[in-house]
Amino acid sequence: MIRLPALLLIVTLVSSMQEMLQDYRLQLRANSLYEKRDYSNAENTLRQLLSTIPEGRKKTATTFNLACTFYMQGKYAEASAMFAHKPQTAGKDHDIELQSLFNESNSLAMSAIGITAKSSKTVLFRRSLDCLKSVLLNNPNDGDAKINYEIVRRYLHELDTPQHSSSSSTGNKSKTQPKSGISQDMAQRLLEHTQQDESSLMRQLPRNKSTAAKSGSNNMDW
Repeated sequence: MIRLPALLLIVTLVSSMQEMLQDYRLQLRANSLYEKRDYSNAENTLRQLLSTIPEGRKKTATTFNLACTFYMQGKYAEASAMFAHKPQTAGKDHDIELQSLFNESNSLAMSAIGITAKSSKTVLFRRSLDCLKSVLLNNPNDGDAKINYEIVRRYLHELDTPQHSSSSSTGNKSKTQPKSGISQDMAQRLLEHTQQDESSLMRQLPRNKSTAAKSGSNNMDW
């Protein structure tokens, strides 16, 4: 499942009250569009917001949210690149960084599923696995990362296992083995696991100094 916390609404001091209200309205609009699954317009709104805010945690979270809209539109290459983006606040937003790594892994895996070249698929799946390794090194108890790690590891195992064709097995294999070289059952399993709870993708951060507890569902980050 992808981790897209419900839009994190962070109110920061800006040069004027008018600017603060404008940014806040854009955040609310993006959140509303996202909840309605209007990901294209949510993307446009987040791009507008991203162009007006300075470097800082708010920009880091807005970048994360924009990557989430890419993912939900099936723009997996763009999503993985943006999730991998290292902001100037790197090291200060550890939670967002781990969520970005998790989502980058999913984006890379979905990109791999969508192509047919075995060499390219292998590279993407290995990069996906590396992201999950980093997540688990930081949090060995992350159950979602463990599940996805096993799924991606099995994908790589299937790719590395020679496919032996025979007259007796060709008929059966044609039903389960698509041109991508990955069994349809496994592809569907990752897809379903990745898109669980997509209606709550963006995380809502409290506006006080306390930190929201991590829930079982995955959301978008501000």
